[in-house]
Amino acid sequence: MEIQHIMQVVDASFVARQSIEKSLREIDRRALNAMVLVKRHGNTLAGYGVVAQAFRERAANLKESASHLQETIAPLIQAHMRILQHQRFVASFSAIAQAMAQYGQVCASLENIRTRWRDTIAREEVEARKILLRLIATVDVLQEGIEEQEYVVTNGRIEAALAEDTGAPLMRVSRDMGEAVRTVSNAIRTYRHQLESLAYESSTDI
Repeated sequence: MEIQHIMQVVDASFVARQSIEKSLREIDRRALNAMVLVKRHGNTLAGYGVVAQAFRERAANLKESASHLQETIAPLIQAHMRILQHQRFVASFSAIAQAMAQYGQVCASLENIRTRWRDTIAREEVEARKILLRLIATVDVLQEGIEEQEYVVTNGRIEAALAEDTGAPLMRVSRDMGEAVRTVSNAIRTYRHQLESLAYESSTDI
């Protein structure tokens, strides 16, 4: 991957984390509102109280999973910075070799050094790809968490429908939670697509 590709990963990760964290805060806020309504209505909304608590717990788990994105991004950046540095070394040795060739001179040791640097770059590229795949695996965990949240959304709507006669605005709260979950889901899906594209590009470069 070239430097613009790694910057795309960094930018996409920042946008994804911002969107995810914002939506998770919204989920938590809506869940708190629902729990307040549950307390006001006593045991009548006990079923929805379980749903609201599940929302909060899963939102916390998603936030924890999202925090690990940066832990993988940093090593990826470091790996590519090393690759760039090694590429500069290779370019320098190539320039020296070309200059010597103009005068009919050949330096075997110089060529050996350049070959070793190229081998080092190849190993670094393989390692960078492994890190990128780990990043994708982290995003997969987020997707699994979102699927769990979507299941809770469905349960929340069922409980809200059953409690409709209580006068509590649970249907609106459930709808808002669903919107927040969809926002996170879309952000993660877009992010994963970007990472997969970068992984494909890196595989063709190796």
